[in-house]
Amino acid sequence: MLHIFVDESGDPGFKTGSSRYFLMGFALFPTESYKKSIDYIKEDIRLRTGKAPKEIKFNKSSHEVRIQLLQRLAENNGQFGYIYVNKTKIYDYLRGHPEINYIYNQMIFYLIENLIEQEQIRDHITLYIDQRSKNKDIKKSISTYLKRQIDPILSPHRMYARFEKSHNSRGVQCADCICGSVRRMIADEDHQYFDIIKHNIIIRRELFRTNNSKI
Repeated sequence: MLHIFVDESGDPGFKTGSSRYFLMGFALFPTESYKKSIDYIKEDIRLRTGKAPKEIKFNKSSHEVRIQLLQRLAENNGQFGYIYVNKTKIYDYLRGHPEINYIYNQMIFYLIENLIEQEQIRDHITLYIDQRSKNKDIKKSISTYLKRQIDPILSPHRMYARFEKSHNSRGVQCADCICGSVRRMIADEDHQYFDIIKHNIIIRRELFRTNNSKI
């Protein structure tokens, strides 16, 4: 069983104030050493401040914590990937698509499809997806869509989707850190965090771009 942790950065909406970019990323590890990395960072913060955070969030962490965690995740031989979209490139008819999660579903599918095909994965997969909504219908829609699309590619193996609250999943916290680093690189042209993990990036893709090898 291959365990893949998925998170996002930005938002998929088009309302005033929505982010220009929406990004999804994954993290997977050969062992469970990533758990010790998260625990080490939390304990280090507790020793310095007197209180450990409930979880490690990229956007809420100091520069030093981000650097330290990313270095550890790279040393854990993590493999990371991402897909993003500049939402100004999304056609109007897709923005109003009747399926509320259409763009979200498409992006996570393309991300995992690329991973399976490039790495020639022949194993069951469990996706641990950051729980972005408590709505059971939305979660069921995402899970059903992904299984319908991915199971034929994995056959005879299967994909299973689990929705995790980030504070309960150290793997999702790792994926959050990866997504935050990539978003800084894409949206702000700030490479200081991305450069730490760039050699561990195995999938990189921009939605609606034909050649996805340069970013």
